[in-house]
Amino acid sequence: MTGNADHTTAERLDLQSRISDLARIPPWIERLASTYSIPDSTQFAMNLCLEEALSNVIRHGYRGTPGSIAILFSTRNGQFVFVVEDEAPLFNPVNSPELPAMNSLEEAQIGGQGIRLLRQFSDALEYHATPRGNRLTIGFASARSVTANI
Repeated sequence: MTGNADHTTAERLDLQSRISDLARIPPWIERLASTYSIPDSTQFAMNLCLEEALSNVIRHGYRGTPGSIAILFSTRNGQFVFVVEDEAPLFNPVNSPELPAMNSLEEAQIGGQGIRLLRQFSDALEYHATPRGNRLTIGFASARSVTANI
């Protein structure tokens, strides 16, 4: 797996396709936040989006089979950028259909909300199929205000 060539990767975290590996994300983001002066609201959004994206790759992409996931972090054009690369079957969350809006918590269903959360809490979302799998780029503005209209 290789990063996108149009920016310099500042940090990298490699995971295996195990749900238990998700526990490594919050301390990594906390360290990035300290190093790169990432605001608390952006740190929250990063944790939420990465957990959603990675749990989907592990549960629905790899489906219990061994695999690897690389997360590349960089700063670019006033944004904090994560690139998630995996070798699971191709899936483009950017082109996934929008779920109907929820009017109440009673209408909320378990599952199916991950893509909605990615769209809600990130400032940029791009997908590219690679010869070996998927590359999802998630961008966050350096200053943000988190509001949830879920």
